Amino acid sequence: MWNKPLIWLVTVCLLSGGFSGLSAQDKKTLEANKKKVEQEIAQTSKLLEQTRKNKRNSLAELELLNKNISMRTKLISGLNKEVSLTDQRINKLTSDISRHTRDIENLKKEYAAMLQSSYLHRSQYDKWMFILASSDFNQAFRRLQYIKQYGDHQRLTVAQIEAKQAALEEKRAELTAQRTEKKQLLDKQEKEKGKLQKEKTAQNKLVNTLKKKENQLAAQLKAKQKKRNELNAQIQKIIQEEIRKSNEAAQKKAAASGQTATTSSAAYALTPAEKALSADFESNKGKLPWPTAKGSISSSFGTHPHPVVKSVTVTNNGIDIITEARSAVRAVFNGEVSNVGTIYGLKFIMIRHGAYTTVYSNLDQVSVKKGDKVTTKQTIGRVATNQEEGKTELQFQVWKGVTKLDPALWLAR
Repeated sequence: MWNKPLIWLVTVCLLSGGFSGLSAQDKKTLEANKKKVEQEIAQTSKLLEQTRKNKRNSLAELELLNKNISMRTKLISGLNKEVSLTDQRINKLTSDISRHTRDIENLKKEYAAMLQSSYLHRSQYDKWMFILASSDFNQAFRRLQYIKQYGDHQRLTVAQIEAKQAALEEKRAELTAQRTEKKQLLDKQEKEKGKLQKEKTAQNKLVNTLKKKENQLAAQLKAKQKKRNELNAQIQKIIQEEIRKSNEAAQKKAAASGQTATTSSAAYALTPAEKALSADFESNKGKLPWPTAKGSISSSFGTHPHPVVKSVTVTNNGIDIITEARSAVRAVFNGEVSNVGTIYGLKFIMIRHGAYTTVYSNLDQVSVKKGDKVTTKQTIGRVATNQEEGKTELQFQVWKGVTKLDPALWLAR
């Protein structure tokens, strides 16, 4: 039988024509996204369960339901893509199996013809007579080479048949695995669709219930917005004062050396160390850790109508993150605590990162003070829980000078 290294080499060559690296990468990306979405759904579902314990039909419950519906729709879409990719893989494998089967049949026919020919000329005497009947030495040498090549060709054909058979068996095993995977994906998809339908039914029921007390909710939301506006005004005032002080210090330093400092009322005058910290903060955009270990965005950045109470417009200078009761708040980056304040009985913390400021509000406990140096993920306080709604929610903001930024763009996705 032909040697193993050649069979292995032929097999590798046969299998190398498989599914493209791009599709394999697509599959890996889809699976990673699916895992992340499933984790978010599990987390939101847990928060939803905790919120429902207070037996009140609340906006917090609706926010979480909306989030779950959005994430589950995304999960089903991802599963659709995985099924489609698996179908492509199955079609490719089916085509490969047909091709390998045809190749094996052709090789077997070729080998059978060679065996028949060898049988008819099986005598060693005939081979030597074929060589000795040569007209000269060169012809004899060529005939000897021909006989040797003929034998090599026979052995190579056997090796090709064995390699094709091995590749075929591997393709068949892979096809079975892909069909099993497709069935599992379709089963999971059906389960997720069932859960999605239940959530949409609960969503419609809750929306109808909340609309019955729309006036009461509108009053609550307007009161909440008023408090938020006062907090925002206080934060902006603090930042403006810090900018004024930084500009004043820069101008004094420049004047001492006979120079003039270029400053702006909208941005900090930075020291070399603060410039380096700012650059480091900027380079981590989209990669900053979340200010809570677990949580879900319940209200996005900017101005938008409330999802239920259409008469109320929500203006959010940051994002709201709903999380578990007694959750710790963490600094999202290295920096210095620039302010710790209280408004309406709840605390807030401001941390400078050079030109940037991060704000953490709606806290019932703080564990840092003004002037403290903090590091990434260091615990700085605890999120307060609204006992009436059973909601634990952090308000998180990012500023560059006096410009408000969307924090969702800065946090790791």
